[in-house]
Amino acid sequence: MITSSLFEAWAEAEPPLAPKRKKPKPSGWMKGAQRHPEYNPLELENLGRSVEAQLLRRAIEPLASVAPTLGAGVYAIYYSGPHPLYAYLTQRFGVTPIYVGQARREGERKGNTDPDADTRALFDRLEEHKDSIQQVSRLDPDLDIKYFHARYLVAIEAFVSVAERAMIKHHQPVWNTVVDGFGNHNPGVGRYDKQARPAWDELHPGRWWSHPKRMPKPNAKTPEESRIAIKAHFPNIPTQPIAQETATAALGADIVPSVVIAQPAV
Repeated sequence: MITSSLFEAWAEAEPPLAPKRKKPKPSGWMKGAQRHPEYNPLELENLGRSVEAQLLRRAIEPLASVAPTLGAGVYAIYYSGPHPLYAYLTQRFGVTPIYVGQARREGERKGNTDPDADTRALFDRLEEHKDSIQQVSRLDPDLDIKYFHARYLVAIEAFVSVAERAMIKHHQPVWNTVVDGFGNHNPGVGRYDKQARPAWDELHPGRWWSHPKRMPKPNAKTPEESRIAIKAHFPNIPTQPIAQETATAALGADIVPSVVIAQPAV
């Protein structure tokens, strides 16, 4: 900190001369100058990443007991169980999601919805995923619902799709990018025998509507091909730092003991 005596001495002294003019830059200096891309906060990807950043500030909740919530939005689902295919995700629980998705009110794509009306779109979508996992876990206990947690964010629907795209590009969730079909809806009567079973249902059978006797047409991608693709996928995911704030979750007895979850600062 400046002292009063030093300031007084400076003020009483003769003012210093103006600094000499800097030497002119050599010709061609711009060719070697750094070039940084201009940041545009309104670009779709940057808008999506801003929504993602807000989502990652949310607490992680057990997927089995998400509280009833009104609104549309985006969400990320995380896995923490002992399934050998997903050991990478268990090690990075709370950081790398197994699936991300969006939920928009019915009719939004056609523009015939009331934006001010209440909607259960986000909650209903998470409940649909919970039902899918509970059905397949009857055949594979390594996919028990207790190993699945979620972050979700109620958001303006105009940003929901761009946020989902940004998150898929950023995290490359395996159930979005490698094994398709986890997010599929029940095809409905009259379509079961016309559509192939989703690749996800071939790998993780158990959903009532994808039973081979209801949907007899197999997927072109075999379960073994999916396993090979998953094993090749994880080493190529860009690593993200496991920061305490992104690994924070609500602790409970149902979380597999081998998974260490950072505690929020007190």
